[in-house]
Amino acid sequence: MLNIKQSVGSVVAADTQSSIETLDRAVAQQSRMCASIIEAAHDSHLSIATTQPLLDALTTGLRGLVESRANLAKAVREVAVIQAKSNLRATGFGCPNGLEPMKGSATAPSELATA
Repeated sequence: MLNIKQSVGSVVAADTQSSIETLDRAVAQQSRMCASIIEAAHDSHLSIATTQPLLDALTTGLRGLVESRANLAKAVREVAVIQAKSNLRATGFGCPNGLEPMKGSATAPSELATA
C-alpha cells in the first residue's frame, strides 16, 4: 500500500481542480472568440478569405486546448488509481463531478469515486 500524506493529497486535488477549471475557461473563451470573429466579419462585410487564416489559427489553438483537456482527464484517472492503492483510498478530495472509467479500463468505478 502506498503511504501518502493527506495534506499532499489535498494539494494535488486543489491543483487538479484548478487546472480543470482553467482549461474549461480557456476552451469556452476560445470558442467565444471564434464566434466573435465570425460576427465581426459578417458585420464588417469581410470576405471569407480575409478571416479564414485567423479562424484556422484559432481552431488550431482550440483543438490543442481540447487535447490538453483530454490528457488532463487521463492524468486525473491515473491520480485516482494511485489514490486507490494508497492509505487515502477512502478519502474524498472532491473530484469535479467524479470520474467515469475510460473505455477499456480495468479500474472499478468504486475506486474512481473517491478521487
